[in-house]
Amino acid sequence: MPSAIGRSNAFVRILAVDAIGLGDVPGLLDFGDGPPAFVLGFVSPELPFAEIAEGLRSAIDPQCRLVLVSTAGELCSGVPGGLYHPGERRDGIVLQAFSRSLFADVSVHSVPLHSEDIREGHIRLSHEQRIDAIRQSLETVDPAFPLDCHDTVALLFIDGLSASESFLMEAIYASGRFPVLFVGGSAGGTLDFRNTWVHDGDRVLDNHAVIAFVRMAPGKRYGVFKSQNFRKAGPSFTILDCDPIRRTVTSVIDPDSLEVTGFIEALSRSLRCHPDELGRLLVSHTFAVELDSGLFVRSVAGIDHAKGRVSFFCDVNAGDELFLLEATDFIEQTRNDFAAFLHDKPEPIGGLLNDCVLRRINNGPHLAGMTVFDDLPVAGFSTFGEILGINVNQTISALFFFSDEGARELPVRGGFRDDYIARFPIHYGHFQNYFHSARNTRLRMLNRLRQTLLHDLVGRSDAPVTLYGRFKQIGAYTEQIATQASDPLSSAVDDLLEAVRQVTEEREAVAEVLSLREAELRLAEERRSAAETRMELEAQLRQAQKLEALGCLAGGLAHEINNMLQPIIGLTELVMEDVPPDCQTQKNLAKVIDAAQRAKRITQQVLAFSHSDAAGAGPLQLGSALRNMVEMINVLIPPNVELVWRIAALPLLVRADETQMAQVLINLIRNATDAIGPLEGVIEITLDAVQLDEETEGAWPHPAGRYAALTVRDSGCGMDAATLARIFDPFFTTKAVGHGTGLGLPVVHGIIAGWGGNIFADSSMGRGTRMHILIPTIFAEPADALSSTGNQSESSRRRRGSRH
Repeated sequence: MPSAIGRSNAFVRILAVDAIGLGDVPGLLDFGDGPPAFVLGFVSPELPFAEIAEGLRSAIDPQCRLVLVSTAGELCSGVPGGLYHPGERRDGIVLQAFSRSLFADVSVHSVPLHSEDIREGHIRLSHEQRIDAIRQSLETVDPAFPLDCHDTVALLFIDGLSASESFLMEAIYASGRFPVLFVGGSAGGTLDFRNTWVHDGDRVLDNHAVIAFVRMAPGKRYGVFKSQNFRKAGPSFTILDCDPIRRTVTSVIDPDSLEVTGFIEALSRSLRCHPDELGRLLVSHTFAVELDSGLFVRSVAGIDHAKGRVSFFCDVNAGDELFLLEATDFIEQTRNDFAAFLHDKPEPIGGLLNDCVLRRINNGPHLAGMTVFDDLPVAGFSTFGEILGINVNQTISALFFFSDEGARELPVRGGFRDDYIARFPIHYGHFQNYFHSARNTRLRMLNRLRQTLLHDLVGRSDAPVTLYGRFKQIGAYTEQIATQASDPLSSAVDDLLEAVRQVTEEREAVAEVLSLREAELRLAEERRSAAETRMELEAQLRQAQKLEALGCLAGGLAHEINNMLQPIIGLTELVMEDVPPDCQTQKNLAKVIDAAQRAKRITQQVLAFSHSDAAGAGPLQLGSALRNMVEMINVLIPPNVELVWRIAALPLLVRADETQMAQVLINLIRNATDAIGPLEGVIEITLDAVQLDEETEGAWPHPAGRYAALTVRDSGCGMDAATLARIFDPFFTTKAVGHGTGLGLPVVHGIIAGWGGNIFADSSMGRGTRMHILIPTIFAEPADALSSTGNQSESSRRRRGSRH
């Protein structure tokens, strides 16, 4: 009889049973409307697996698909002791039944892994031969229904001692026949690593994988949960000597110094411990390779001090960079990750967990606190390695199942969204590319080492490989001296010197070629830089020409419109004198004059942009003028904006008009406050001197000399490149209709240009805007005066919420 019954509902039933009384199982797994669609069983390695498989197959309805896998500990909610408690049992069996209202179809297939030679310890197949053999075996797999990632997922269980997880996944992606997500793990067993088993419903298998394609019933969905409690701890190690098939690493290399170190020695040095202490310290540490900014854990399986090598549970290769990771809080990390996973999802109706045995071993004291899944019908097993698209370690990878009825209650339109389903083509591409990326990473690292070694050898004058043969000849010749009348040593020395000369000439020729190549690259870079500069200047020139043409057109139109407005205003005023002062006609005529005056003001702005109405500019102490504007500008600033003035104390005499300078500053300040909006922000006004040492031709030709530099910086929303390119175009505005004329910045541009200066902006979305104004000073100050006063400035600040 069952020793405990786990959580159950109308879709998932979970039983924790012992090895006797299996005949009662069918009734306990029945959903009332017939046998389950699929039963997945997790069997303790202490039990006779073949007998359990035969007993369950005989007891369960033949129409129900059955898969059994041996474990390194069973997982089951709703039993005394919590989720991990069955791992302490010596006779534990956990059965998870899925109803036909959850799984509409199940198609089970077994795939040989061709790993017998790995298990025997006598490797006969190369990497390519092994992948090709598995791929050919996959050609015989024919699922009973079409595969669609939105409603179908592949449950994958592998012989845990085959060391073939990565070989199988690479072959699956090479075949291109199974466009669904693969989730599962390697069969577990006792930690002597002698036996693991998988049962496909008909046979007990070793050196095989079992794939169960499950298709969700209408109205049911699945989601993918992943959690690992590690973060980078600092050092990394580049693998040099390793055995990829046996997954062992012997030595690592420093890519910069090319120093080769035993891996155990390098680990001991990094962790500052004796080699015998590594096993204890690695309980709270592990390793990972990094691909596409993701960490793929590579856990240590054992340390062989006698042979000086470290074995891993996952594949490792020469050139891989192993990052050292440290553990974070096991319970808290899982809880936080699960809460994030369930965001915008309904309550799950069940779950299937694949958890690494090392998470069970390394977190033993905390297992009882894992209550995250207590209220859900979940089951699973501790694996020798997890599968989530590729082979991973020390990661819990799980499937949770949902009903559309629960999803309809969510505020998000269309129910919950799962990243692995919504972005499956991207994830599939990453998984498929993982093996090519890993190979490319290794090739890049090994090529880098090769180039470093070649550079080191080219820089040496001894050419050891060539000369080594000559020295062997000399040794042989000296042995002949005692027996031969002639002395061949002299000719051997001549040959040796000739070899040295040839090697030296070859080295010098190589150096000369490299020097020429370097010069060619440098020249090409200079040409590219010159071309970019020319293109930039041409773009500035085109912009200036466009603004000049627009200015001419706008000025002409403004003059014509102004000529028409004058008689309109004059005649309307004459008519107003002939009508009673309080009649409706008087009011209507007043509105006509008001509209005409507004139009006249706009034409004045257009004339300022087009230089057609140049104001009388004279010598102006720019710093003093700006200080006079502080009180006026402060009134324009809303309470949520902080205004900061940084005006240099040094004298800056420019040819400008103070009133128009106030107009320029007011326009720039208004644009800055609009960019900040209702949020808190800062506007900074800076005035200082700059020295332009080179004459520039193009859009803004200017001589070398001293210039006043006025900058208005805001912390607002910023602009994209398209908007930034048009800010000085007349009538261009990003404001709503009725809130902007599009003439503010063009007028500012016209005023500054009229003073012989230039205005330009730099901005990007979310990073604010800087408006830069350069105006030539009337005369240059002495160099020593500039250096002594240039760093002195007056700074004033108007705090948020205050008025001056």
